[in-house]
Amino acid sequence: MNFFTDTTGDFRFMENIKNIEETMLLYTSAWNETERESIAAKISKCWAQEATYTDRLTDTISGREAITNLIISSYEQMGARKFTVLAEPQVHHNSGRFSWLAVRLEGYPVEGMDYFEFNDQNQITRIVGFF
Repeated sequence: MNFFTDTTGDFRFMENIKNIEETMLLYTSAWNETERESIAAKISKCWAQEATYTDRLTDTISGREAITNLIISSYEQMGARKFTVLAEPQVHHNSGRFSWLAVRLEGYPVEGMDYFEFNDQNQITRIVGFF
């Protein structure tokens, strides 16, 4: 899936955008996993060691283990669900945003948007979630 187009002709920019897109899709897919090992494996690829996460229900947490624990504990709040990316991420200056949808087996779907920042290795360094 390639959401991004480049009008500048800068192929390095296009390649980096493709890498960021893959990072965000990998991150989103980690929220669909139910086993700690599977979540941790995906997070280790896309999440910087000291990255932070916060949303309206969660105080700021830091690190790979903390985000893995949050994903596991989110099943208690939401139950089984499937996260998907709704629209192309928008990116500039090592930051961006993307919209997502969580479809639950029980209850109503939840739509949200995450603001993110990333480092030069295209790993997430910060997520601020809105839903």
